[in-house]
Amino acid sequence: MNTLEKDQEKVMIVWNWCSDAYLQHGIRLKLPANTDPTTTYQWRYARAITNKFTEWGFDDATAIQFIKIAVKHCKDAGVLKKGLASLHQSNLLSVCYNRLKTRSESNLLSVESIAHIHSWLMKKSGHDLLSSLLHRDDPDEYCNLVKWYKASRISRLYLALSKTCGKALVRLGRVNPEERSIIPPATSLYMLRTEFIEEANNLKCVKQILGNDWREPCQ
Repeated sequence: MNTLEKDQEKVMIVWNWCSDAYLQHGIRLKLPANTDPTTTYQWRYARAITNKFTEWGFDDATAIQFIKIAVKHCKDAGVLKKGLASLHQSNLLSVCYNRLKTRSESNLLSVESIAHIHSWLMKKSGHDLLSSLLHRDDPDEYCNLVKWYKASRISRLYLALSKTCGKALVRLGRVNPEERSIIPPATSLYMLRTEFIEEANNLKCVKQILGNDWREPCQ
């Protein structure tokens, strides 16, 4: 495969990523029939985006995440029906680049927080995290899980990602629903978990940190 073919293959990959992202919002991108795609405006737009990804040094996962952010931005602005042209309006690419950078920095802080909480809990509870979370120093006090959550020792995101925390919350809900209500409901934690692990790097990092305590999305 020569250099031109490789470049065209890259553009087609980006085109497919864009098509998938637009389709999630009900817009189907199409290349004109019976026409060399490389001569169309849509192809030029896809090539321009591909060149930006190369300039920014994006890997595939980052590029896909950028496209999702950009398409969502276009939908909010009401210009999604313009196809890939919508991604090239004004300074949208720069705006979305900065938004992606901010999100990446936020994700890094979240991952570091998960690691810190997990390390603290392991030292605190030893090999029986579930018993430690449900333990009460006094029958009239909150269990450790609620006390630590109220003291910001355990975050909402950690609760959403930890399998053992999920089990503890289920048991707490059965025996003391009022105390369970202090912590966000399972639906909120599920949505938080789903949104966070949408990004492949987040999923990879959290799995490494939590190990056997990683909570699969279906759990």
